[in-house]
Amino acid sequence: MNRILRFLIETNLFIAFAAVAFLWANIYWLNIQISTSTILSVQVFFSTWFVYQISRWVYYIKGEYGNKEELIVKWFEKYPKIVPISIVLSLIISVDCVFYFKIKTIIVLCIIGLVSVLYPIPVLKPFGINTRLRDFPFIKIFLIAFVWSTTSVVLPFTESGLLFSDRKDIIMIWLMQFIYILFITLPFDINDAETDKNTGTKTIATVFGIKTSKYIGLVLGILHTFLLIYAYMLENWRSIQHIYLNEWAVLSILILTILLQWFTFKHSDKVEKRTIKIVYDGSMIIYFLIMYLNHFL
Repeated sequence: MNRILRFLIETNLFIAFAAVAFLWANIYWLNIQISTSTILSVQVFFSTWFVYQISRWVYYIKGEYGNKEELIVKWFEKYPKIVPISIVLSLIISVDCVFYFKIKTIIVLCIIGLVSVLYPIPVLKPFGINTRLRDFPFIKIFLIAFVWSTTSVVLPFTESGLLFSDRKDIIMIWLMQFIYILFITLPFDINDAETDKNTGTKTIATVFGIKTSKYIGLVLGILHTFLLIYAYMLENWRSIQHIYLNEWAVLSILILTILLQWFTFKHSDKVEKRTIKIVYDGSMIIYFLIMYLNHFL
């Protein structure tokens, strides 16, 4: 089981599954119907897989992987042709899915895709500028939060055909999940603090220190909790004739947040990167399971 989990994590399949899970968690949260939900799920899975694959492939080609014992490095070296093929296939599938979507969804996807693809690549290099989006101080964590919250909240909203006038709560739900992604992404920066210092990458953890970063995470967790409770009250008030958010579901997400907060303070700077991915990326899958049970029970 451990070997399978390691394979899923290091080949980026785990994060792709987590992306789809978080998408569906928010579909259930918004309580909306989408005729193209299956295609949207396929698109999110393969576009996420494409972005993470090409990012790690670029780092490998440039020789930026310090640990040659990582499974993904061995995979690159043992199967040098398979990875480029899987990158191309994931791109083809994700692009093909786009033709089934509404124009508003396509526009949002283009924005998300542009940010995701440009993040690790110095697109202005032909003009003598080697700066990448990820090189700007503190921007990494906010770009990740923007992409993930927009993918999981805005995409299903636009694809549902609803208008802003129909669901003005969409901004508040987006903000809630934006903060949640910040909350679960900050421990990655805490865990990478020493590596980022050596490479000169300015993150919250490298600039303000690990201890302060943990307290920033505490504030983010509290903000998410307040928005969670407010969203719960707002959604049930809006759907007073059809209460679809149960108290136990909100309490379960609150408990999940507290457990993640505890792990951040106790272990985020000590454990290996794989554990960080299991805990925090895996939290999106748990988030989905909570909302799934809320929807069908």
